[in-house]
Amino acid sequence: MTTRLRAALAALLLLAATIAATIAGTAPAATAGTATSCDEQLAVLRADVGSVAITGGKADKERAGLVKLADDAAALVTVGKTADALAKLANLQTKVDQLAAAERISAESAARLSSDIGAATGCLSAV
Repeated sequence: MTTRLRAALAALLLLAATIAATIAGTAPAATAGTATSCDEQLAVLRADVGSVAITGGKADKERAGLVKLADDAAALVTVGKTADALAKLANLQTKVDQLAAAERISAESAARLSSDIGAATGCLSAV
């Protein structure tokens, strides 16, 4: 129970820091002022989501669900639906938090994915 609580708190603190950085304007900004300038952040997120170690049953199904959310966000950006992409990223963060709370991904993995999600969110929010 203590490990589960620590993982959940770590993910929550990272999310809070990401939100604070976004509000303060220190989050990574889009360099060209377009959603496509966020491709790098989305690609890093996709790679990390695709390789995250998940324990327990149906790990492949869980990973596929995470990858789908990341891919859907990137596809929405491509067609100019930034607000919808941000919603997908929020859903992805929720799923990462749930997996961390259930100790199905490590606190380190949750922190890395949360950081990736925060970078992509910050970039898209600056567009």
